[in-house]
Amino acid sequence: MDDKVGPDLSHPDALIRLTSTVLRFRCPSISPKAAKDVNFLSSFHTVGTHVTTQKVLKTATSSRDYLIKALSKKKNVPHTTIATAAEKYVTPIHQILLACRVQPESARLDQRLVFEWSTGIEEKERFFKSEAIMYELVMTVATQAVAMAGLGTDECIAGQFASASRNFKKSSGIFDFLATTLLPQWISKGGKVVDEALPAEAKIGVCEAFKVLMLGIAQQMAVATVLMKDGTPNWSLLAKLSLGISEQFQEFVSIMRNKAATTKSRMDPEFFTLMTFQIELQKSFSLYFHARHYWEQELQYGLAIAMLNHAISLMRTRDSAVGKGLPEIKAKSPLKAVEKDLNFVRAHMQMVLQAWEKDNSIIYFDKVPLKLPAEKTLAQGVHMMKPDPFELEVVEPVALILPGEDADFGKNHDNGGSSATNGGDGDTIDSDYELAKRLQEQLNSE
Repeated sequence: MDDKVGPDLSHPDALIRLTSTVLRFRCPSISPKAAKDVNFLSSFHTVGTHVTTQKVLKTATSSRDYLIKALSKKKNVPHTTIATAAEKYVTPIHQILLACRVQPESARLDQRLVFEWSTGIEEKERFFKSEAIMYELVMTVATQAVAMAGLGTDECIAGQFASASRNFKKSSGIFDFLATTLLPQWISKGGKVVDEALPAEAKIGVCEAFKVLMLGIAQQMAVATVLMKDGTPNWSLLAKLSLGISEQFQEFVSIMRNKAATTKSRMDPEFFTLMTFQIELQKSFSLYFHARHYWEQELQYGLAIAMLNHAISLMRTRDSAVGKGLPEIKAKSPLKAVEKDLNFVRAHMQMVLQAWEKDNSIIYFDKVPLKLPAEKTLAQGVHMMKPDPFELEVVEPVALILPGEDADFGKNHDNGGSSATNGGDGDTIDSDYELAKRLQEQLNSE
């Protein structure tokens, strides 16, 4: 039998929904008009005669077509399908890029390859063209990153917070790979990379910022997971995690402002309203959780009351754009969807405060400090999440053969290319393996 007396002071479901609020981004898309003009078999018709090369070229073309269909606006394609389609296309396009890099003298096209992608991060759809195969690889990997975040959002909405957290960490890892490896590699190889001529997803500053954003969202999912469990949560840990989320969102905004200001100006301003909302909300939640820790675990009742008072003050709507508190929720704001939960949590905090003040006035008589002691507050939060490491699959470059070279190359691949005589010394080697090995060594030495 439940012997509790008085109001239910346990954290409400509305708090869980608020702490896990996220905004979905569109995936990048491929121009449907230009999509038909890209055919790897036709473009590499002369030099792509080797059977393995033709297989890779066919795979690249079919994988690209599948990705285009997955990204089509006319179909409500699940994010998991888009992520899988992008992942499958990455391998053959990587092989083709590798082949062109290590055999530049043979990388001659019969028809131009023009890749045209739009950004999904900016508010308005804009298409960007490039003939660089690296551009195609970058945007495909970026599509995988955004799709993984979309899958995480879908799982968050379904209440599958643990799984959502894992997918946001995967997205963070892909953005980190773009920012620290793939995009710098493009620049270091002498590629003509003009920032303004690229979609947002192909810019180092943007990818660096989104790596941090995805980690913050992953941590949101972790907090929601803890709050969903039965029993009393670890309030102290939740306080540190919530403050960490606020710090990561602040870092995201700072990176966008300092390293991707143009892209920031082209994004939906409502997204940054959500960021401001979450930064302040998570600070309030951190104080709320910390107050509960002091009340229930430390038995410092006066301090808990003062801390909860501060949490409630941060939940109020701010008087100005630079004032403390939450941004105003306007009629057409996407935050309108969480307004009911916000008001419920405000009422819940007020109810907890009144119950504590009543108990303190008749039972504990603990002094309530006018100002929170610095040593009792959190100096910084905990950043628990790390990006899931991402790297491209190790592949072997395919052979690109100029006319006049194919006869000798063909002799080396009789009987399936299993063996060949190297000069006159009688040593037998696997020609395909040896070619791939030499090309890979050349690539690694660049």
